[in-house]
Amino acid sequence: MLEKTAASLEPCGFQRVVPGATQSLRTTRRLRTGFWKHGAADIELTTAWQALMHGTFDLNMGSASEENRGSVLNASSFLLDFLYPTGAVAFMRRLTPTTSISTSCPNKLHNGRRFAIAAPRLYTPSLPRRQVDPSGTEPTTNQGAHKPRNGASTSEGDAAYMEGTKVKEEGGTLTPPLGDIEVNAESMEPGITVDDANYIDSDDDHVEALGNLLERDDPEKADLVWHHYEALDEQSRTTYMSYVLVFLSKCGRLSDSWKISELFHKLPLSQWTNQIFVAGVTAEINLQNDNQALEFFIKGLDHSALNLPPLIDALDLLLASALRAPAPELLRNLWQHYPKMATRWDLDGIMSQFKGIASVPSLVVLKDIRKYYPQMIARWNFDGITSQLKRVALVPGLAEKALEFQVRDRQGLQSTGLSQEALDSLQRILVRRALESCADAQVIPLLNITKDPLAFEEFLREATNRDKRKLGTEVYEIYRDLPGSVPSHPVLHDVFKAYNGLNAPMSIKYAGLELLWGDWYRFHTTPSYRAFQRYLAFLASRGETKRVYELWTHFIELYRDGPIRNILEADDTFAHLLQVHAVQGEAEEAQRIFDDVSGRFGIEPNQYYWSILLNAYVKANDYDGAISTFEKIVQAGKANEYSYGTIMQMAGDRGDLGFTIDLYRQGLSVGVRANEAVLSSLVDAYCQNGYFTAAEHVCVRAAKGGNIKPRIWNKLINYHALRRDLAALNRVLNLMVKSNIPYDQFTHQQLLLGLSLCRQSQHAVNLLAVALKDKIFEVTPEHFNIVISALLITGEPDSVLRVHKLMLNHGFPSSSESLFRLTQALGQWKKLPPHQRTQLKGTEWLGKALRSFNEIYGLPSSTDNLNQLSSPSVKRSQVGELLGRRIEKTHFSSMVYMFTQLRDFASARELVDIYRYVFQGQQDSDGILPLGMLNSVMVADFEEGHHDRVRETWDLLFEIAKAEARSADYVEGQPRTAKISAKYRHILSGGLAVMQKLLFTKKDAAGIQSLVSTVRSEGFEIDSRNWNFYVDALVQLKQYKGAFVTCEKLLMPNWAGWFVLRSKDNVRNMLPIDLRRRGTSPRYLRPTTTTLYRLAKGYMELDRLGPWSAEAASTLEEIEKECVQVVRAVKSMVRVHSNLEYEILGEDEVDMETVDFEYDGQDYEGDTSRAEEPMN
Repeated sequence: MLEKTAASLEPCGFQRVVPGATQSLRTTRRLRTGFWKHGAADIELTTAWQALMHGTFDLNMGSASEENRGSVLNASSFLLDFLYPTGAVAFMRRLTPTTSISTSCPNKLHNGRRFAIAAPRLYTPSLPRRQVDPSGTEPTTNQGAHKPRNGASTSEGDAAYMEGTKVKEEGGTLTPPLGDIEVNAESMEPGITVDDANYIDSDDDHVEALGNLLERDDPEKADLVWHHYEALDEQSRTTYMSYVLVFLSKCGRLSDSWKISELFHKLPLSQWTNQIFVAGVTAEINLQNDNQALEFFIKGLDHSALNLPPLIDALDLLLASALRAPAPELLRNLWQHYPKMATRWDLDGIMSQFKGIASVPSLVVLKDIRKYYPQMIARWNFDGITSQLKRVALVPGLAEKALEFQVRDRQGLQSTGLSQEALDSLQRILVRRALESCADAQVIPLLNITKDPLAFEEFLREATNRDKRKLGTEVYEIYRDLPGSVPSHPVLHDVFKAYNGLNAPMSIKYAGLELLWGDWYRFHTTPSYRAFQRYLAFLASRGETKRVYELWTHFIELYRDGPIRNILEADDTFAHLLQVHAVQGEAEEAQRIFDDVSGRFGIEPNQYYWSILLNAYVKANDYDGAISTFEKIVQAGKANEYSYGTIMQMAGDRGDLGFTIDLYRQGLSVGVRANEAVLSSLVDAYCQNGYFTAAEHVCVRAAKGGNIKPRIWNKLINYHALRRDLAALNRVLNLMVKSNIPYDQFTHQQLLLGLSLCRQSQHAVNLLAVALKDKIFEVTPEHFNIVISALLITGEPDSVLRVHKLMLNHGFPSSSESLFRLTQALGQWKKLPPHQRTQLKGTEWLGKALRSFNEIYGLPSSTDNLNQLSSPSVKRSQVGELLGRRIEKTHFSSMVYMFTQLRDFASARELVDIYRYVFQGQQDSDGILPLGMLNSVMVADFEEGHHDRVRETWDLLFEIAKAEARSADYVEGQPRTAKISAKYRHILSGGLAVMQKLLFTKKDAAGIQSLVSTVRSEGFEIDSRNWNFYVDALVQLKQYKGAFVTCEKLLMPNWAGWFVLRSKDNVRNMLPIDLRRRGTSPRYLRPTTTTLYRLAKGYMELDRLGPWSAEAASTLEEIEKECVQVVRAVKSMVRVHSNLEYEILGEDEVDMETVDFEYDGQDYEGDTSRAEEPMN
């Protein structure tokens, strides 16, 4: 308790209050709980507190005399004795400082000599002085130690004190007899070394010690500096007064305020410097001497030697103190001097600070500075100093004070004679400073009070940094309409960042940025160099090729002959042209511009240009071109984190695990840091190949290494969502919490995706509703689009309509993406509830969907009006067209598929022609189409009987797929290396289904087997739907053994048994929910009910033919021997009399029973690209 109480005196701690003992005290004692229950007497520290806060408070403790006070002080010894019964008294005896300025020891010794070392601060102990006995026995109490002195004479108590301490004179100096008392660094006070313990007896020694301390500039020696200064004579004190004051002010200790105040009062005005002036005012404010601080401030205004910054700091201190005061007197007294402050802060006063330009010969432009630089005038006057009033901004409740000033405080101050100009200036200062800490709802009301352009400017410059983008755009729209307002360049730049970073649909961003671009011409005639760069970057990122070229040409014309730089040699001049083609996936055009930079203009491409070129090949899905470009980057020595991250993300996304790991090791060897892009590519590669545990370990190791960004975790969650594995998804979310990984908007997107794909649409919608109501995370339009896309995959159009309505009700505007998803939902009108489905006929639903789609893209009603549309200026390369991912490919492929499923082949072909013309620049039918569109074209040709076209399309599809999906891990002659990247191993599933149907109609069993064998030999995989059709087709074409063996090896391992038999065996009737969810994935191989019925019928046919055909009997025997699971499933069937059973087995064939656990009927040829690709 003693230590805590003493340490509260100042930040220096207990050791600064009580000097260390001459002997170490190593014993400790634990207090009994009874002490804390019954309490203890307060420790008397009044004298020490008076010394600490000298000049601050009048601590008159009453009328008690000094003698009476001694009894109070002595009471504290009982407390100490209670705390430490065996050593408390002896301990306190040793703490008695032997100082010349103590009230209990003599001022001077014989011959005028005095102690040179004293306690670093005045501290009066509560115990009388004890004599220090070097022998270690109990010292005796000197009762006369506390008697008052009479002049400079040595009293009896003084003599006893000197005798007890055995101070002796040796060689003209006074040295303490250390004897066997060990003095070490641990026992000394911090800031006083062992050498400092020697006594100093002359002013010269004090001057030298003080000079050394000031030169070392160590704040820990502040008490020692003050001691040496106090020991100087008057002349030396005058010499060192300003240095000590500055030193103490730099220490920043509140307890030194009285010392600084004392020194500052002694300094004449002629010795005031900037630092001394601020220190003096600060000390008076700390001591609550506000009027004295105001007096110093007024003198400073009249003192021409002071610069403006210290005057601003002093005003900041005074105004903050006045605003905190409950009464307005200080504010009124301060602001009465507004005319003098305004005069000091005029433009002429600012110009006097420009000492560095005095020697510049040509300053014509500065002669009429008010004409050419109005913004400088606005900032270089009294109002312009507002941004430097940092302490005023920290005043609690400043926003409320500013709002109340107009109603209440202004009238009171005006009655005291303050001018209207002074009150307006004060109000502007309050508003500007309040904007830094006020609530968002208070910003516009505060700005509307004064309509101060500078207040708008200061707020808008910080709006983006303070993450107030939406509020910043609203404030700017008010500011630009103010009479006479001229938004500055920095404000226009920051408002651009606010619009660009808005979490809003692109249409709102475009409108705001177009308004801002017009304001450049409205307020400044010509946009700045920086403005051109930012707008070009934005337009290039959106793929606005035409706008970029127009703006870039104008940019070059304006700044090509600039005096500061050669614009053509800037690092990013050609980057915008490269970027706009890279975003569009036009790798050939980007390569042409890249070659022109070095060949035509003679500029060596920098890392920025190389990275954009690499990104162009990645966007074009040109794998070979991207790898070749990366190798050139490495050879040119331009490889960096971005280039490694870009190529690794492409390889990881394709699932080329070996190539990705090789790149990772190569990057580490050259010093490339494992950033989020590099780590996320490893997660992609592992997950694409099914190594989810390894991917999870990458995330955990990254978290242990200090990488707490959720990007790589979101990748892992996305893959679990696509697998319909909610249990694993939930486990990863819990692991993120344990690893202190924060959730972001993409984390919630993956959670919504997982819920929707697992047919938990109601939970997904409820999560969105709760987030909108309780603000548990920021909901964006993308969250709604994710849920809607997943609901379309699971075939729930009614839920799509509900989610879209929820989005509109909460103020989210419709976008092209949401409208397209709504169009897809209209195409699934057959799955709507009956009361909705009957509202329109089928053709009406179809027409409504087509009209909605045409409105999104501005398409004509038929191909006869194609000349109304504009074809691309640059013909797109066919490389990457099949497997590339672009929004228009997804949209058109989905619409063509929808019309094909609805057997409206004419509309489907029209959309294909429109796509060719608009996005490929051709109207012939020779070009390559996206994968989904080719699958739909094959379906349309098959349904219309154009079998030759189906074969031609298949051959084209197969050859291009082999080339574009080839894995970088593949090595010729090594069978263990994969030919096809993991991501693309199932891409032929849609076309293969059409080809199997075509061969089945021709009864070509050998053709079906050869087709499947060829596809697999090239490294492609077949999904569950195709394997089931393959088995069904072989059974019906009498290829029994091939059908049974295929089902046994590929489908039966994941078969869960018959529902009816599980019910009779008294086990769980329903399969685990996680297993049922994974079963809906097209890559989860399992036999359907139809397949098992077909196999059962085939088994019965072989059984009937066995007695009459040796071949049938032999086949049946081989099947029973090799296909145990299939035979057991067939023999365990129990008849359930379903329509499917009657259709395949007939009504009187057998008495078997099966479960109505049919294939889920989901078409996986549709728009699954959005759900298959990783998000974030």
